[in-house]
Amino acid sequence: MIKYWFFPLAIITTSYACVLISPYYFILPYVWILILVPVLEIFINKLNKTNNELLYSKGHDASLIIVFPLLFLLLILALLKINYLNLTYYESLFIGLGTGIAGGAVGITAAHELIHRKSKKMKAIGVALLAICFYSHFRIEHIYGHHIHVATKNDPATARKGENFYKFLIRCVVISYFSAWKIERGILSKKNLSFFSFKNRMIHYTIFNVLLFLSCFAVAKLNGLIFILTHSAISIILLEVVEYIQHYGLVRERSNNDTLEKYNHSHSWNSRHSIADWSTFNLGLHAEHHSISNKPYPLLSHEKKIREMPVNYPTMILMALIPPIWFKVIDKKI
Repeated sequence: MIKYWFFPLAIITTSYACVLISPYYFILPYVWILILVPVLEIFINKLNKTNNELLYSKGHDASLIIVFPLLFLLLILALLKINYLNLTYYESLFIGLGTGIAGGAVGITAAHELIHRKSKKMKAIGVALLAICFYSHFRIEHIYGHHIHVATKNDPATARKGENFYKFLIRCVVISYFSAWKIERGILSKKNLSFFSFKNRMIHYTIFNVLLFLSCFAVAKLNGLIFILTHSAISIILLEVVEYIQHYGLVRERSNNDTLEKYNHSHSWNSRHSIADWSTFNLGLHAEHHSISNKPYPLLSHEKKIREMPVNYPTMILMALIPPIWFKVIDKKI
């Protein structure tokens, strides 16, 4: 269990260095994730426990819950520093770059686990983590959209074969947002509630987004906005590049009678690389997650799946950012 504490907290700690020591330390979390983790993976075996060896405890849940207060405090300290030390536009940008990677790599991955839980309190913490990145609507679209339509053209979060990450990013972010509104409207309609009812969660999220935006401006003026928007952009980009690599090019086929193929493990790219999974609450064990979405992360199977990523998450992300390399390596594996 200690590994699921140490590695996420290591990322958050590097982001704290950017805020508490110097904005120019913003590079630290990138060095940790994109350089040190892939190097360390060379010397560590992939996850290989049998299902009977997997354990789940309250400590695993605590490792998720602690993420929100740590990241919320990080944002508060960043805004106060920007304001009281009169940091420049560039320094505010650098702090956003440094904190955003913790928001995406740890905050949103913890949120992803939490919004799938049955507990309302756990779900609320997950939504709060998404909210500080202006991405609360992910909670609706991901649960009621992505998990139903994965590996089909109806899923904005499934990348098409031959679609580069940058086109996918724009398509996914825009369509997912409007999809969340559409899904919420359908949910309200089934309950005979008005679209403009205060039960509409998208209205709640929009109000919070506005309040967060105004609060950052009130505390640190334009520099506060530069910081929070940069922080959110990095967090969202990191989320979406992960979504890109998780289902790229995979399609559920239709039979002759137009019946859609049921989801199976061939419709997700799985990754059993140890440090990357310890850092992201087993986000790489994605194939089984789609089969049993509310299964706690420490219990996800370590067994080899039909489609395994050829390299660890950080290296896959770097490849996705360079489309010619991505297509050359991944397309032939589909």
